[in-house]
Amino acid sequence: MTSQSSHSTTFFEKTEYQSLIDKINKIRGYGLSKILTIPQIAILGDQSSGKSSVLEAITQLSFPRNKDTCTRFATQVNLRQTIRREMMAYIDGEDEFNEQYQALQDASWNIHKIVSDANEILCDNTDISEKVLEITISGPNLAPLTVIDLPGYINTTIDGQDKTIIKTIHDINTKYIKDTRTIILAVVPANIDLNNMYVLSEAERYDPNFERTVPIVTKPDTVEPDLLPSLIEILLNKRKYMKLGYLVMRNSGFKDIDMSWDEAKQKEDQFFKSSPLWNQVPECRKGRISVKNLLGDLLYSHIKNELPQLRKEILGLIGNVEMEIRDLGHPITSLGTARVRYIDHILKLRSSLTALLNGQYTTEYIHSHKVLLKYPKPKVLSKYPKPKEETQSDEDSIKDGHNNGGNDIESDIGLGLELTTDNPTHYYVRSQLQKLYQSYNASMKTNQHVLSNIRIKELVLLYKGNELPGFISFNTLTQIYSETLVQWKAITKEHMGNVHLYINKVIAELIVKTADPLLSDLLLSEFDQFYKIQVSLINETIQDIFEDESIPFTMNKYYYDTILSLRKANAEDTIKEKANRLQGTARSSQDIQRFLATFDEVEKMDEINYNENLAVNDLEEKLVSYCKVARKRIVDTVLLQTIERQMINRINRYFDKLITVDDTAISSRLIEPPAKMMRREELQTKVDVLQKSLREL
Repeated sequence: MTSQSSHSTTFFEKTEYQSLIDKINKIRGYGLSKILTIPQIAILGDQSSGKSSVLEAITQLSFPRNKDTCTRFATQVNLRQTIRREMMAYIDGEDEFNEQYQALQDASWNIHKIVSDANEILCDNTDISEKVLEITISGPNLAPLTVIDLPGYINTTIDGQDKTIIKTIHDINTKYIKDTRTIILAVVPANIDLNNMYVLSEAERYDPNFERTVPIVTKPDTVEPDLLPSLIEILLNKRKYMKLGYLVMRNSGFKDIDMSWDEAKQKEDQFFKSSPLWNQVPECRKGRISVKNLLGDLLYSHIKNELPQLRKEILGLIGNVEMEIRDLGHPITSLGTARVRYIDHILKLRSSLTALLNGQYTTEYIHSHKVLLKYPKPKVLSKYPKPKEETQSDEDSIKDGHNNGGNDIESDIGLGLELTTDNPTHYYVRSQLQKLYQSYNASMKTNQHVLSNIRIKELVLLYKGNELPGFISFNTLTQIYSETLVQWKAITKEHMGNVHLYINKVIAELIVKTADPLLSDLLLSEFDQFYKIQVSLINETIQDIFEDESIPFTMNKYYYDTILSLRKANAEDTIKEKANRLQGTARSSQDIQRFLATFDEVEKMDEINYNENLAVNDLEEKLVSYCKVARKRIVDTVLLQTIERQMINRINRYFDKLITVDDTAISSRLIEPPAKMMRREELQTKVDVLQKSLREL
């Protein structure tokens, strides 16, 4: 390699330029180009358009001209200005090759051998490779620059070639062309019409305004003299306008393969003096020295424009990668660590769930889960609607333990982990359970008058035994009462279905939202088993409650006082009725005697019916009074001994089950698999590259 001319040295030795190119080369060396695109120059063109000679002229390196080696993969050349002269070659993933060509000294440089060895590695089983051969040259007199020579476009294949090679080359080149940080150095042979140049049409597709496309005209010495004026018009930007203008360079042909760079430059200078027409082309636009200077200037400006956005992208990627690393959690590599992590997790879940069910939230819990969890509205217990004319006195409300009939169910059943006055339809769990119980209580109350007097009379006749007229046996009372009890069972079953739906949904969704995703399926599965067991116990408890209530029996003073009061009131009403009838018809002693005679006859005629009606009325009053007491007792017992006792107060049994989960289930979920370990290492390497690059920029 020969030293550069003083013309090029003056430009490239500018301190600011050197510093900027050094930064780009350093971050490229860190590996940033594998993560983000970096400002660069890519040489593109049709096969045999002179791309390799352009690369050689710019880099002063002698590359192979054999098309079987130089067009089968991309070659990136990095020029660095350093005190020490050395070369290295690199192919991603090829450790043996990289070790062989690491930090070569000047005496052992052999570009042809490097390209040949790379060809054997990359194209052993394929006609084209998507990998890149990266050659880095460092030295005190080198102009810092980075260029990439891409495989040349082809339109057809020869016998034995893979037909997909055309598309593969197109895809490789498109990756660079569409990158807005790539300056497209489009190689255009002078002896081919511009309208027929595929490379220009491809560049225009992704750079429609030609803001980063620079056509470089090669092989100007092949143009016939009479066509030279037309070529000059193109180079002067008068035929097809290009924002960055045109470049022209006489490249070395195959016959000049052994010619030195300096000799090739002298021959090029002589050519541009061969015709006065070439004087019309500015010096800065023709010749290899001018081409290199102009490209260096373009790359420098391009880098300065792209740096702010590049820094922004690096910062954004650092944030995303670090977030993914955090999402992976701390690495767990042993069963002991996994068990500790598992126990710690379920202890936190138990604290949160217990507080949630009790309506007592810790500050940490509220701050960690500031969300509103919505659940589907349970079915309203409307099977037995409450009559509009029926009201409940304040005294009854107090006795029943609530202040309203409970018919009003909010449109959304919700759990507010952060309760606000802005959305009053979301409640704490306890508040919503209370509403469900109020609805249940109201539905039970509606049915205390479900049996009419006529129906009771029918049942009395149905179950009548050998008791005296006007008397009803205890068995008859029990049979009639059981019809109300059956309806209460149906209401209770419907109510418990709503409660189960709500509680199960609340707890399951809390587990999903707060649990480690690796454990959520295990925690949900164990909760499902626990819930089924508790539901079975709840159903048994409800069955016991109704069995206990199947025989009417109570020592409740309210019941006895009510019965006595009703009987006393009925007796007084009967006496008053007879007195009123007697008073309204008696006018003389003879009238009184006639009335009493008539009354005695009526009394004798209706005696049997009267006694039966009196017994039925008395039974109805007993049922109404007893059902009111029994209903209150059933509601309270269901409330206390089912969900409260078997579910909420025994939620710790769920966590007792979790403690006994076997080690296999824990380790299979928490111990980090090899793929995750590899991903963690990749992310850490990536963030290291990004951080180093950001510090450099």
